[in-house]
Formats: sequence, structure tokens, C-alpha cells
Amino acid sequence: MEIRRLGQSELLAALHLTWEVFADEIAPAISPEGVASFQKFIKYDYISQVWQRGNLIFFGAYEGEELCGTLALRPDGHIVLFFVKKQYQGQGAGRMLYGAAYHCCAELLRAGRMTVNAAPGAVDKYIHMGMRPVGQEQEKDGIRYVPMEMYVNLNMIAKTGQKSKAPWIALGVYALVLVLILSGIGISVGRDLREEIRGYNDSYDYRDDEYGEDDYRDDLPYDYSEEYDSGGYEEELSGIAAIPEDIASNLPYEIEDELYTFSDEEKQSMVIEFHVNYPKISGLSDSGTEDKVNKILKARAMETVKKIYEDPVPEIKERVLGEQNPVLISYVEYKVCYASEDLISVAYNDLSYEGGQAYAYQHLRTCNISLKDGTAYEVKDIVSLDNRFVDQWLRVMRNETGDDDFLSELDQTEMKKALEGDSKEGVYVVNFFLDADGIEIGFDLNYEDGDPNDQGYVWVTAPFTLDEIREYASGSGFWKEIE
Repeated sequence: MEIRRLGQSELLAALHLTWEVFADEIAPAISPEGVASFQKFIKYDYISQVWQRGNLIFFGAYEGEELCGTLALRPDGHIVLFFVKKQYQGQGAGRMLYGAAYHCCAELLRAGRMTVNAAPGAVDKYIHMGMRPVGQEQEKDGIRYVPMEMYVNLNMIAKTGQKSKAPWIALGVYALVLVLILSGIGISVGRDLREEIRGYNDSYDYRDDEYGEDDYRDDLPYDYSEEYDSGGYEEELSGIAAIPEDIASNLPYEIEDELYTFSDEEKQSMVIEFHVNYPKISGLSDSGTEDKVNKILKARAMETVKKIYEDPVPEIKERVLGEQNPVLISYVEYKVCYASEDLISVAYNDLSYEGGQAYAYQHLRTCNISLKDGTAYEVKDIVSLDNRFVDQWLRVMRNETGDDDFLSELDQTEMKKALEGDSKEGVYVVNFFLDADGIEIGFDLNYEDGDPNDQGYVWVTAPFTLDEIREYASGSGFWKEIE
């Protein structure tokens, strides 16, 4: 899926898509007056004039040459049109369009908030993208809507310029919706806070929004057309969204989505909110192995929940006792990066608050499991961690970051131990995953605040093709399984 800014020649296609989805999914539920109002608003002659003045920005989601979704944004951060074709809903197009709009507001428009007048049926979906209602349901020109908004943190801009073809250098500002909301507006605790932070989740379809010609402010004292005309806008993926998956066809088992949710609505001075997605395997010939695999997949996703709530470590207990308004949150999404008859590789992205608003984290976790016997492989199981491999791995890591001093705080012996699983009190958590390009090996990084070695990376992994890494391969059964 590619996200890019649309040119004038593409506006008509975007408006046709908008009407197609509106007529199929929205029009049956509103009055004839509302349908007529919407038709009037999306006329090409009007929209193209507004676009030419630089007062409307269109983004499109493309699957190959097909336009499958569109979002229009005003320079003040207001979403005007947001539609995704039915067959592409739930596949990430809406999330990516929304991410492009947020990125645009933060980096280029410098708009301090995003707003939308959401159709009543779309309110929950906008909430799951981080927005919140700011008024009661209203009606204008026959169209009912709920005004919503989300604050944009203008000080948290992602680093750019990574060198690799597919950089898995996950930056803390990317998709960390919880941090953007909480740190951006200093919100209160309790029930209102819960409504603010109900998170970010891939599994929803994102569709429509606001219409009404009179409500559109095309007299804004801004003109961004020169900046936007300099070239197409293309959203650069980061984190697990950027991993090129390799899923074999005709697998003898099913991969199903599972979700663990928990929210303690009773506590007024404390927020406890968990929304954990993870995969579940069904259809393996050996039920015992299937149970073992599924327990591991779930446990990996639930690590933060266990650490901060189910079996809290002493550090978390101390934080909670010391905080006036404790916050315990974990939102987890996952991606199956590789799946064959014999092995599955899964990457998890965990956005969390671990005690209070000052303890916001984003973690990478990975899980690589044999579907033959339920063996969970670690880096030390698949490669020989000798000096030759460690040196080569470090060169690739530094190439990924563009920093020749990256990880220079570790000597070779310490590096080797970290790759073996010694995280140095949680600072260097080793991970690996398989994908369409080969194998990635690296660290989830958790430096203490103020550590001079912290370059702002949440996690960095070094990519190897299978041919490149085979010379370092151990004698593990892992290699037979990926063949």
C-alpha cells in the first residue's frame, strides 16, 4: 500500500471514490437533504478551485495503480473527506491515510490539532485512532455529526534520512499516539483520561467524516500550495508496518486474530487500560503443539501487562505508590512477518505507560516458533555469536543508523553477551524476525533518561539476506525449518 499526495489530475478519481462509498454506506442512513448537500459539496468544479488555492490537501492510498482510499485535509488540520473502498477496509489503508495527515499537520502545516465532524457511526473508529468527542451530536444541512479533535504534538518530529532500503529503525514519535495525547495536552485522570487515550489499533475500518459547503473555511489566511506543489507526498512506513511479510500460500493451518482487553472503570485517580492484539494458530495436526505455540504467542504479547499489572515488578510497585495519578497502559499490535508450514515469525509493537505519564515506552518484541514441536528460537540459537559475526552485525547496525559510533558504549564482549540475551538491566533487548527479505537481528533499546548514548531510537535491527547470514548459521533445526 502506497500513500501519496494527489495532484489535480487525480482529484476526480478521488471524488468518484468518495461518492461511491458515501452512496453505498452513508446515504441510506441520512435524509435526502443531507445527500443533496454532500453531492453539492463534492462537485469537481468547487473542490478543484479550493485545491488550487492551497486550502485543501488530498492524500490517496494506492494498491498498485488502484486508488482504494482518500483523505482531504484543510491547512488548519480539519479532515474534510475520509473514505476507503469497502474491499480495502480493515487492511490498514485508513490507518495509513490518517498517519499521513497527522505527519503533515506536525511537520508541514504546524497545526496544533486535528479535527473532524464525524458521522455518528464513525465516532468509535475515530476514538480508536486517538480522537475524542468535543461536543454533542449535531445536525447541519440534513447531515448529523459529532465534532471531534486530537492534539498534535509539534515538538515530536521523527528523524529522517535513514539509508537502508527498508529501515526498521523505529522512532518513538512514530505512532506513539498515547504519548502524543498525554504529553501534548497535560490531560486529567479518571474517566475523561480514558476517553482521551483509547488507542491506536489496526483492526478498524476508517471511513467517513464531515461534509457541508458552508462549514468549509476556504478563506483561511494560509497558502501552502507552493510547498505542496514541490512534489508528491509519500508516507514512509516505520516500525512493524514497514516489515515486508512472507506468508506462504495454502498453509495447513489458520492464523486468527485474538484480542485481550481490560479497563478498570472504577478507579477514579488511576488509569488501567489494556488492549492487546496477538495471533492464534488453529488447525495444527498435533493439538499439544498447537496449545504450546498459542501460549507462547499470547505470553509474548502480554509481557507488559504481566510486568505492570498481573505480577508487577518491584520498580512498578514503587512508581505506582509514588505517583499521584498512576497510569498503567499497554496497547499491542502485531504483524506476522513470516509463516511457513513449519515456522512462524511474529513482531509485536507495544505502546505502554508503566506507572505514570512520565514512563511512556514503545517496545519491539518478536516471537519465532517451530510449528513442529513448539520450540521458540532466540538469536543465540540460530547464529554462532563469534567475533566475526558480531563485527559484521555491528557494521550493518551502524549503516542502518548512519552513525559510526552507534553502540560504541559496548565492547565486543558486552555486545556478544547482549546478543546472547544479557539485556544489561533491560537496556538492550535482543530480537530477531524473518521477513520477505531475509532475517533482521537487533535490539529494542531502553536507555535511561539523560543517557548520552541514547540517539532517540526505540529499536534498530540489522537486515541480512538468507545467503548473507548462512555462513554464520548454527547447527540449529531452525535452518532446516526455513528451507
